[in-house]
Amino acid sequence: MMSINSRLVSKNLSRFKLVTFDVTDTLLKFSRPPEIQYAMAARHQGCQNIEEKALAGCFRTHFKRMARDYPNFGKGSPYDWRWWWRTLVMDIFRDSHRHLSEAMLSRIADQLIEDYETRDCWTKIEFADQLIDLVRAQGKQVGIISNFDPRLSYILEAMQIPTDFIVTSYDAGIQKPCREIFDFALNLCNQRVLPSEALHIGNTPQLDYIGAQRAGWASILVNVGSESQQGISLDSEINPKHVFANFREFIHVLETDELKW
Repeated sequence: MMSINSRLVSKNLSRFKLVTFDVTDTLLKFSRPPEIQYAMAARHQGCQNIEEKALAGCFRTHFKRMARDYPNFGKGSPYDWRWWWRTLVMDIFRDSHRHLSEAMLSRIADQLIEDYETRDCWTKIEFADQLIDLVRAQGKQVGIISNFDPRLSYILEAMQIPTDFIVTSYDAGIQKPCREIFDFALNLCNQRVLPSEALHIGNTPQLDYIGAQRAGWASILVNVGSESQQGISLDSEINPKHVFANFREFIHVLETDELKW
């Protein structure tokens, strides 16, 4: 006989044929902050006097500039995603450590592009595996929708996160929160799935929750701190009952309460 918990999980997820996840800060997070990873790469190449604080400040500035000038990692421009990341890394170091040669900057950039494809740079969010297993146990398809470059499939394989399909913004040519990227995901399912039969789980209000809602999907926010939760009002597009501090809390609600979608 099915337990009460399993019965509630089944009921809460009954309308869905598909559950998709965002990746960064939803399923995975950086194993160390970018400025530390960047400094490690520079030191590995033999560089001295690398200041992590200077890298951190320059990272934020140049990432915003590149995202503005060459959105979606340069997709649709004359340049590809590797150029995008090489340019970002080299500009960060040019700005923060002007004593480094162009040849050295090029080597650091190439190393970081490779490093971020490996499991060394990533760690799983707590209870991510348990939630995916729970969803799969209910017979749902599991997909990924992420504003990411083509390395994502290798990263997920290295991190042992099984999915039925992966949609990156770079490969799709569309970024969240655009409705088209959610429609794109529906077309990859092995059966017909209506928007109302899909649930998206992510950590970013505008890109994940509101983007999915406007595409006709259900959505929840996870891994949201208490400060962010306080800024979500009852009359906004975000239902506070769909906001969870972490996966543990979401799984607990799935097993003990009846969710209203």
